Amino acid sequence: MRRESVGIGLLLASMLISGCVGAVHLQVEPESFESTSEAAIDNPRTATFEVVRNQSGGAPGKIVAMTNQRADGNRVVAGQGRLPESAPQDIVLAGRPAWLTAAPLTDGSVWVAVLDDGRVQAFRLIGQIATSIPIQPAHLPVGAPPLLVVEADQPRLLTAPADASPLAPPELLSDGRMAYISKDGDLVLWDGAELARFTVAALPDARILIDEADRLLLLTDPTDRYDHGILGDAIEASRVTLIETTPTPRIAATMVIPAPQVIENIAPLWADLNGDGEREIIVTVSDNAQGAQVRVFTEEGSDMAAGPAIGRGHRWRHQLAVTSFGPNGEMELVEVLTPHIGGVAQFYQLVDGALNVVAGISGYTSHQIGSRNLDMAVAGDFDGDGAVELLLANDAFRSLGAIRRTAEGAEIAWTLPMGGAKIATNLAVVAVGDRIIAVGVGREDGILRIWSEN
Repeated sequence: MRRESVGIGLLLASMLISGCVGAVHLQVEPESFESTSEAAIDNPRTATFEVVRNQSGGAPGKIVAMTNQRADGNRVVAGQGRLPESAPQDIVLAGRPAWLTAAPLTDGSVWVAVLDDGRVQAFRLIGQIATSIPIQPAHLPVGAPPLLVVEADQPRLLTAPADASPLAPPELLSDGRMAYISKDGDLVLWDGAELARFTVAALPDARILIDEADRLLLLTDPTDRYDHGILGDAIEASRVTLIETTPTPRIAATMVIPAPQVIENIAPLWADLNGDGEREIIVTVSDNAQGAQVRVFTEEGSDMAAGPAIGRGHRWRHQLAVTSFGPNGEMELVEVLTPHIGGVAQFYQLVDGALNVVAGISGYTSHQIGSRNLDMAVAGDFDGDGAVELLLANDAFRSLGAIRRTAEGAEIAWTLPMGGAKIATNLAVVAVGDRIIAVGVGREDGILRIWSEN
């Protein structure tokens, strides 16, 4: 299908709400949004705190760690590490891990593993000494990704109200409000009580993305019109929804992908790819005819660029990160092409409106078919050489490889063996200031393997 025929629709709406403190319900209609309450949203909190979403240790307030590394969905970690010099440490878990997250503490780090039956285990790591510690809750719904919050060196997992979808983790805004997806697909703002509710038909496993202005971006309008079904269920999104949460919560824009195409993911990437200071929305668009294609849009819904389509259905490409991968620091997007049938890590540059593949290397993957874990790769300067590497699993899931961009293309800079069974979880990273101090991953045999500074 030609790009010109896609016809991205853009719906813009806002509403003014006045009255006393209370909950507001915003109903999305085809061309308008209607309130079911006349109450204003006036957050009565008397104290606010800073949410440190990128784990920059030492800052006041709460540290929030997520499996996809950053609140905007861009799997990039800042700082420099010495990973190839680090000896791995293995921690025995009580079962097979499904998810992993970690955050810095004053004297070390905390690591939280969620097992495939929902049990939660936490460990405090100081140097090479790991100690089991209690954490609440001790059990999550099966399949639920964790969101780790650390305040005054005390870790806990953020939990949403009882009507929340068990497959979509809640998120924290910078003023302490929570955003979560309800079981019926609503996007809810919460602060001990419901502040606002948007009827957006979110994917049940959608990741809520947050930017520096506390705007929210998520995939909505589920459809089963594309029957690939490799991401945990048989539904995909047909719309992207952008929500402003301050000063008055409102739906700012929606971007529609018309039939027969779908957005084949659980979240976009929300990053500044062209360097103009404004974020772009990057998605994988798929259908039965052309298969998967990377598409880049403005936040207003304008079609900016598209990469090459695979050329046949039931073939996927996994967008991962946007950062300065290029050999001269050029901003690039990295993906894994066909991660289930021989993965190829590919790097794109956006030049004069064209999204071009400029380098690639085969033998590496970022996803296990049928899984909702899309966080098995992360970018950063893990060896301290001043260049960014993409760290991800080899096709056998038995080692991690660091892919570095060069003037000639891409190369494997170094590898980290798993030392046993296959990788079972996402990658977790702990960063403090300008240092990457640890990277960890869970194995199928119930081992948590961590590479950390001595």
